Amino acid sequence: MYPIYTFGSDDRKTPGSCHAEAKSSAARLDEPDFGSNPGGMRTRARKVGKEYVLNARNVDHLRTSPTWRDLAKVENEDNKVRGFLVETDRPGFKADDIHGKWSLRASVTSGLSLQDVHIPESNLLPGTGGLKSPLMCLNQARYGISWGAVGAAMACYDCALNIAASQAVARSAIASHHSSSKSSPG
Repeated sequence: MYPIYTFGSDDRKTPGSCHAEAKSSAARLDEPDFGSNPGGMRTRARKVGKEYVLNARNVDHLRTSPTWRDLAKVENEDNKVRGFLVETDRPGFKADDIHGKWSLRASVTSGLSLQDVHIPESNLLPGTGGLKSPLMCLNQARYGISWGAVGAAMACYDCALNIAASQAVARSAIASHHSSSKSSPG
């Protein structure tokens, strides 16, 4: 929602439009060999008439959805980084689910590829331009990532506490032993 609200045109920011796109879309910034470093972006767009043509090699990303927010360096605009809305049913858009991964198993991760994907210029997020745009998006995402880490740590602590309270050692709960309540061995 943040990229649409911050960089989108006024017609994209209407409550119905913005809510629908945010609810059914996902964003991508990471690329092979660079992670989430927007300076190393290899995804390219080229303005052709009233369209943009996007190309990206296979990248892994969480959650495919009907609309995709993507960033690309626009070749005939001095490689300026711009944001786009890309519908996943466009010819040339390919998403292959990745199975057997070790992390982030709670959501689907897909390998994405964009090969000469044509999108109308109305799908450009006009407020984007330069590295500032993706860096602003990354800064917003960090809050959610941080709270996710705090939530995971709280769940681990709660689980350990429940185990310590329910498991018995020498006929009493582990939590009742003095050593389990110390912060460091002594």
